[in-house]
Amino acid sequence: MTQRRLAAIMFTDIVGYDYVLKDDEKKAFDTRKKNQRIHKRLIKKFNGRWLKEMESSTLASFSSNIDAVMCAVSIQRACKDLEIPLRIGIHLGDVIFEKKDVLGDGVNIASRIHSLIDTPGIVISDTVYKDIKNKVGLEIESLGTQALKGVESPVGIYSVTCPDERVLDFTVDTGELIRPLSFGRSTLVAGILIIALLAFALYYFLPKIIDPPSEEQKSLLVLPFNNYLGTDSLDYFVAGMHSELISDIQKISALNVKSKYTANTFKNASKSIPEIADQLGVNTFIEGTVMCIGDSVCYQAKMIDREEKVLWVQDYKVERSQILSLYKKVTKDIADRINTTLTPQEGKFLAESRTVNKEVYDDYLKAQSYLAQYSRESLDKALYYLNRAIEKDPDWAPLYAGLAGVWAGKQQMGFEPPSVASPKIQENLNKALKLDPDLPGANLLSAMRAHLIEWDWEKSEREFLKALAINPNDATARVLYAQLLCVLQRTDEAIMQGRLALDLDRLNPAVKMWYSAVLICAGDFNTALALAEEVLDNDPESYLANAGIQIAANYCKEYDKLINAEKYFLRMYHVEEENIQEIDRVFKEHGVIKAYEEILKRLEEVSENYPVSPVDMATRYINGNQPDKAIDWLEKGYEMHDPVMTYIGTKITNFAPLYDNPRFIDIAAKMNLPLE
Repeated sequence: MTQRRLAAIMFTDIVGYDYVLKDDEKKAFDTRKKNQRIHKRLIKKFNGRWLKEMESSTLASFSSNIDAVMCAVSIQRACKDLEIPLRIGIHLGDVIFEKKDVLGDGVNIASRIHSLIDTPGIVISDTVYKDIKNKVGLEIESLGTQALKGVESPVGIYSVTCPDERVLDFTVDTGELIRPLSFGRSTLVAGILIIALLAFALYYFLPKIIDPPSEEQKSLLVLPFNNYLGTDSLDYFVAGMHSELISDIQKISALNVKSKYTANTFKNASKSIPEIADQLGVNTFIEGTVMCIGDSVCYQAKMIDREEKVLWVQDYKVERSQILSLYKKVTKDIADRINTTLTPQEGKFLAESRTVNKEVYDDYLKAQSYLAQYSRESLDKALYYLNRAIEKDPDWAPLYAGLAGVWAGKQQMGFEPPSVASPKIQENLNKALKLDPDLPGANLLSAMRAHLIEWDWEKSEREFLKALAINPNDATARVLYAQLLCVLQRTDEAIMQGRLALDLDRLNPAVKMWYSAVLICAGDFNTALALAEEVLDNDPESYLANAGIQIAANYCKEYDKLINAEKYFLRMYHVEEENIQEIDRVFKEHGVIKAYEEILKRLEEVSENYPVSPVDMATRYINGNQPDKAIDWLEKGYEMHDPVMTYIGTKITNFAPLYDNPRFIDIAAKMNLPLE
């Protein structure tokens, strides 16, 4: 049954919950459970209605502003005793109650105003302030008038504190949050088990409890390896070792391990350790030196803090066939040195060993170095080395994952049509996952294929989550998972994953631009545009940066930046320079709509010779105010299975004007796509 009425809406959220969840899942869940008990007890006490819980957020309604505010200050007081950092927003507005949910601007404003503060506290709107401004015992401070996203008119905002706890109509009793014990037979048995577990814990974990790793120690950067081999011809091998070690260390969930890209940014750089520490917020560094590569591999690992103090040094020498075990040994020693507790799965992974043919591994690392270059020639060389390695060792999963990556690169760069590349990708992906179901790179590729090619949202999410369970520090997997969450209209989750990815790989322009797309999904167009311009400043020829500006600048109505981005793509499609200059003239004299008429005329001309994404063309027709032509191109995109079709229900594309068009609705329904 649907009801519309005036209600005070309270929205609460645990500050920093996402980071606690990443660092200590058990602590996060315990905090959330305590928070839930506080809320349910006090919302009921103050005649409120518990509506729903979303991860670390809670939504409740009250018929009285006074009840809502007094409940908020009481919850805040109880949470303070339990060290739960909580921020609360309250707004009185017209809302719609539907079953166990509540909708309307009242909810939107309550959720928006709570996010105006990033520390524990209570904020209320002016509609609430009018009722409680004379309440004895409360201190109220104006925060001015704020423009809120998605809200037409600015809203007056106030902060509320309660320095006089005598006005609270209850006694803070954290004991109420714990169920009372009943001493029966089961309790006795449980007690014996607890004592046994406690004895084991004291024996095994006491050193870690006494000297636990700090948050600073957990944040770690593996610097590019020093090559002391006396030759540059093995640089690919040294770089490959660096990459493989990072990949293994990243699998330790308790550590925050910066990406290979971020690490390589500091290769041959003049920055000191303290300067890098300040830039990245990292306090622990691993410096590696490769001293011999022959029948054996000699490697030295050194742990350094931000003040360049050497904390630990260890030399390693293994037969070359045991190099995979070397990475795991170094990873285990680093984790032990930082007093990191491994999960059972991580312990099992680090205990596994595999012998690898030295020629096979050499070919594999050569292939990886060529694969990263993404030119036609480099992809062909990567293909050659991987196929040669498979002839010698047909049972090693990473070789097939590498082949799948090569064919994906060939398709992505337009060097091979999907009809040729796609079966090759799937064939090699299947072989890799059959040989090693827990190969994170293969899981990630499978997730992307399910998203962009198969349009199987459930499978894609399943594969993303598996890849992240194996390697929680994989920034690329996180930010690409965020793209899927955007498509599924789970924007808050997408933002969380995007932020985690940016923290892990903040110097990677691709990660920045994928996160920029997530910000566009969330409607934060100005930040998205600034991020894209930051990338473009460093690389004016960046495809992703120009694409990001093309989208964000249109929303921001910064049409000069939009047209400049379009000029980049026109040149990419080999449109004549004199025609590009004519488009520029039309824009300056007649505006953006007329400019798009010229842009589309030129792109229609070249589309027969150069493949143009149908979704990109549809977007331009919307920009040019030609919705019928946009729908024509979208239907073509559906028939061609354009990978960009997955985004048509998000702000990454700008098809909101088409959402009520029957032809558009039919496409979205056939793709099983949720719309905004």
